[in-house]
Amino acid sequence: MENQTPILSLINLDVGYNATPLLNAINLNANKGELIALMGLNGTGKTTLFKTILKETPSLSGKVLFGDKELELNQLQSQISVVYTERISIYGFSVTDMIAMGRMPHTNRFGKLTSKDQEVINASIKSLKLDDIAEHQIDNLSDGQFQKVMIARALAQETPLLLLDEPTAFLDIKNKKMIHELLVDLSQNHNKTILVSTHDITFCQLHCDKVWLVKDGELNEKLANEIKESDFD
Repeated sequence: MENQTPILSLINLDVGYNATPLLNAINLNANKGELIALMGLNGTGKTTLFKTILKETPSLSGKVLFGDKELELNQLQSQISVVYTERISIYGFSVTDMIAMGRMPHTNRFGKLTSKDQEVINASIKSLKLDDIAEHQIDNLSDGQFQKVMIARALAQETPLLLLDEPTAFLDIKNKKMIHELLVDLSQNHNKTILVSTHDITFCQLHCDKVWLVKDGELNEKLANEIKESDFD
């Protein structure tokens, strides 16, 4: 990856709960246009890192910088979008309604969608191949369909940084391949910076620019082709 413009910088960052760190002294940069795999065993702090970056969980020490500055909570939605693994409970909305929620940082104070907003929503639906279920109710979807909708909503948010927490966990092989190809396209052709939590070593080796590896309470950077199964013993 030639582009070395940091979008996200973690500086002497400790993350955890109740003064007990899960990850210590993180010093890493995510650069513009990079596709980064966040890898490690379950329960080692990957989701906690996401929540710390998003200010959902306070850091124990250190800084999270976007560009060269720390952002307030109300500034984050225009800079970062996230898709978590767990399914949220929500009723009474169609697929299109849910994806349209991604436009909230861009709509006027009345929340009215413009023609530009509609174009972005439609493009997100097309990117995730959701045309056939665009008017279906969210609560009637399978877990895999719901996950694709949440990814589409994140795309509609149009942020420079995407955090994806095991985005293909509920998807079949065909849809996993489609998501992987989409992530590569977003990073390489649209300059999106993507941090994706995954257990898929093959995806990492074939498509990612680098790896943030969680091991023994530390988060270190490795080249994607250096990752091997013994890293997770």
